[in-house]
Amino acid sequence: MDSFSKFTQNVSTNWSPFAEKVGKSFTQYKQAKKLTSNAEVTELPTDYVVLEQRYEAVRHATQSLVRLTRSYTAPPTNFDVQALQQQFTTLTSKIGGKRDAEAVAAAQRREETSVPNTVQHAIARASLDVSERVGLEEPLGAALFKFGSIEEKVGNEKIKQDRCIHAKFIEPMAATLESGVALAQNARKEVASARLTLDAAKAVFNSAKPVHADAARRDVESAEDHFVTVVEEAMRLMRAIVESPAPLRHLSDFVAAQLAFHKEAAALLEDLAPEIEEIQVTQEALYRHENK
Repeated sequence: MDSFSKFTQNVSTNWSPFAEKVGKSFTQYKQAKKLTSNAEVTELPTDYVVLEQRYEAVRHATQSLVRLTRSYTAPPTNFDVQALQQQFTTLTSKIGGKRDAEAVAAAQRREETSVPNTVQHAIARASLDVSERVGLEEPLGAALFKFGSIEEKVGNEKIKQDRCIHAKFIEPMAATLESGVALAQNARKEVASARLTLDAAKAVFNSAKPVHADAARRDVESAEDHFVTVVEEAMRLMRAIVESPAPLRHLSDFVAAQLAFHKEAAALLEDLAPEIEEIQVTQEALYRHENK
């Protein structure tokens, strides 16, 4: 009983200040609402509203691009690699039997702690591993060896692309979000605060007695000057984001990095394709001949 009494006493003691704070805040809210319910609401300049909409579009686009590009350049997860290796394990099981499948599974367990840098490297690793177990003298083993070797080179080119995109697109765009956009966001908050202050000053002036009218008018004039100042500053910062040529430069670098990667990958695969096709045609002819 004593413990329960102490508990209820502590709850009551801790609750009282919290309740007083909530009650005080609620009272202030009701007073502010009553004061401004019939008050004049300061309109934002049309130029500000239009610029703000353009700025919001650029801000959201930048955030989305940075997030998606980070995913695009990120190494594959361990789960992705295991899923890929499992597919190759199944393939080997169908072709080479249980022994080869167990060998691939053992290799998979050894490599669980070593996640490849790219999906291409994961494919290359699995292909080369399976080709060794199937046997290079087998058509499939020879084809997988050639394919795995090329995929490894494609993966190396992918790493070059990802590093370039990270340095020339992700980092500068993220820096824009952390600096220029952050400043513009703070400036917008200042505009909202100054607008409320001006509205409150107007409400006080409209309800002021003659003896307090001059002082209330001076407060309105001061609030108006501050409001104009913060609006101009916010517009300057938002315009710097909207009209800056930097994002176009970073996007151009992104495109150039992708173009270089795809050119190199295409060249490597163009050399590989005829070799794989030759192995496929030869094996198909032998298969048909043996199964007449």
